[in-house]
Amino acid sequence: MRRLFVSLLGGACIRAVAAAGPTPGKAFDRFITIWLENMDYDKVNVDGSIADLKRQGISLTRYYAHTHPSQPNYLAAVGGDYFGLDHDYWVRIPENVATVADLLEDKDVTWAGYFEDMPSPGYMGNYSDGSTGNGGWDYVRKHNPFVSYDSITMNGQRLLNLDSFDAFQRAFAAKKVPQFVFMSPNMMNDGHNSSLEVATQWSHKFLQPLLAEHAFDERTLIALTYDESETYSEPNHIVTLLLGNAIPPALKGTQDDTFYTHYSMLSTVQANWGLHNLGRYDVGANVFQFVADKTGYAGNRDPENASSVNNSLSYPGLLNEDPSRRLPIPAPNTKLIGAGGLPILPAIEAAWSGTQKWQTPYDGSGRVCDGDSNPPVYNPPAGNPP
Repeated sequence: MRRLFVSLLGGACIRAVAAAGPTPGKAFDRFITIWLENMDYDKVNVDGSIADLKRQGISLTRYYAHTHPSQPNYLAAVGGDYFGLDHDYWVRIPENVATVADLLEDKDVTWAGYFEDMPSPGYMGNYSDGSTGNGGWDYVRKHNPFVSYDSITMNGQRLLNLDSFDAFQRAFAAKKVPQFVFMSPNMMNDGHNSSLEVATQWSHKFLQPLLAEHAFDERTLIALTYDESETYSEPNHIVTLLLGNAIPPALKGTQDDTFYTHYSMLSTVQANWGLHNLGRYDVGANVFQFVADKTGYAGNRDPENASSVNNSLSYPGLLNEDPSRRLPIPAPNTKLIGAGGLPILPAIEAAWSGTQKWQTPYDGSGRVCDGDSNPPVYNPPAGNPP
């Protein structure tokens, strides 16, 4: 397996920075996702702060996380897999594994990650105390998925895209917020070290300026989500809301009952900006329905195993803590067409050339995989199912 071509990816970074203006999307021109921690759907759904936010957007009633604990869900949302991870310890994912950053840069879509109390741009430490003053590791690496991917950390320009909430506020005031933004509050404000009410009240307050009438000149979609549920013995059902001025007025205060996972963020941005795909579980994941309607994407459907989804136990993979459950990172399926209508990113195909004969679990079906009753099924790479 060859590494991703650094010169190609580095050039993509430069193009994104040099772009004359925002790259327009079909349904939105900016996507911001904000992540909270560890709470069951039924508890969050009746919270007063969340109820008020639901009136301003779309509630996704069948949205599921991938596994427990936190970190693999973060990794999945930007890389299209969590590679068997079943813990929150330090991990490194090889440089030939691409992320959403590769897809965005290829189409000149700017991106950034903002993490509350991150002490410096590109910080790669495991944790850092910050604004709460309680010595509780306000910033933690496990909630910053980008720094676990060598394809990010081995590229200095990309590391500079990872910064603090203070940097986000400066960008917001200057109306220079990048087009794809991943945000994690500190360990108090996300609810991990506090309570449901602390997290939801913080979210309500933080979001009000972003939801104001003239907050953004461009159509902006905001996804407020939880990383995982709290109760491991129940299906990993979590609250996720779609907000922002990209939401059609007629859909505010409504709910969407389509089946989604964190991979749907990847498929949605692919459909919106006509991006290539990663060749992993991003292909086949349902696109947020209002975006599917605007882009003409007709592939949304329930996974064939939706009724048995649990997603509380990680499947085998390279990052599994149990040596008997470790497997090599699967090659991406180079024959899939993603929600953006395009094949795998050419740079990814080049980086994995020579592995086309490998078996792969990525089949584009949208089937849900877990470590219990729905393990990944490996087959020779093939095109999308009918």
